[in-house]
Amino acid sequence: MEPTGVETEIKEKISFMDEIRQQPEALRRFIANAFEEEKLQQALLKLIDKRKDLRVVLTGMGSSLFGCYITMNFLRSRGISATTIEAYELQMMGEAFFTKDTILVAVSQSGESPEVLELLEDLPSHIPVIVVTNYPNSHLYGMTELAGGIYAGAEFRTSTKTYTNTLAAMLLLGYRIAGCGQEEFLELKEKMERCAGQMEEIISHKEIGREIAAFISDIDFLICVGSGFSYTTACHSEIVAEEAGKFYASRFTPAQFIHGPIELIHPGFGTILYDFDPSYSEKCDQVRESVLKYGGKVLMITNRHDVKRQENQMVYVIDYEDPATATLLEILPLELGINSLCKLRGVSAGQLSRVVKRIAM
Repeated sequence: MEPTGVETEIKEKISFMDEIRQQPEALRRFIANAFEEEKLQQALLKLIDKRKDLRVVLTGMGSSLFGCYITMNFLRSRGISATTIEAYELQMMGEAFFTKDTILVAVSQSGESPEVLELLEDLPSHIPVIVVTNYPNSHLYGMTELAGGIYAGAEFRTSTKTYTNTLAAMLLLGYRIAGCGQEEFLELKEKMERCAGQMEEIISHKEIGREIAAFISDIDFLICVGSGFSYTTACHSEIVAEEAGKFYASRFTPAQFIHGPIELIHPGFGTILYDFDPSYSEKCDQVRESVLKYGGKVLMITNRHDVKRQENQMVYVIDYEDPATATLLEILPLELGINSLCKLRGVSAGQLSRVVKRIAM
């Protein structure tokens, strides 16, 4: 969808940093609206009760797809079968892939992702679809009565507030599908409210972006590493580095990294490592130690206080324990760093010249 003249004018006035700053407000808007989606909540409960062997398939493209990993991991932790598959690949699987107990969750921040729309158009009619999108006037929103909002507001550059609100929406959806009780929903709401406050605190420390920019400025390419819920952050970090920062990046789990990319380490090699879950810390340490051993750099975003800054290793600690909702926070240091790095390089951060984002006006 081509942008209108009004959209282009607004886009030129709003910077990547402006949209980074809007994230706490956007998250609070999500909290105020999404937890009140009672009709959706009741409809989901009825839908799930009809399925004896519930199977949840989640799909999307880009950072919408990465948000699906949040729901998938949460549902698996509750013993519910859940799978995440890119929308185009899911199209190719055909009707035989879907069972009578399958529920499809389709995620698109714009609600106009062609691969997602094409998938739903060809989907067998007996497969119920839950939609998560930012724009209620989008094509995707109108394709089902089971639709949850992101409530991020219009966004013009590389995904920031729509990304974090998508994560919040996907975690809330996981709670709904799992049939969590009122006390658990209240606890989740409180965690998200705390995250909004910590977002403001992180963003207010202007030196963070400059320090990270200086640390990664001599890196040729950036490998983003995370496990569990943090794998979502590693995936989106690749988009932030490539779209907003305009340099090559890739992503791996810590175990995947050790089986291959470790051979690439040399001076100029950079790794951003997300470690918020003690279950994965040992493997994360293997990655960190290997990168340092062979002359690379490590930027570690973590809640651990036992890892200290040293030559070629920068550590940014976020005091937050829950690995699932920590994903709302752990992307911020990189966003701030990329924004500062673009300033140093004279590049307009997050400006998309080959990708057109749909916005609501």
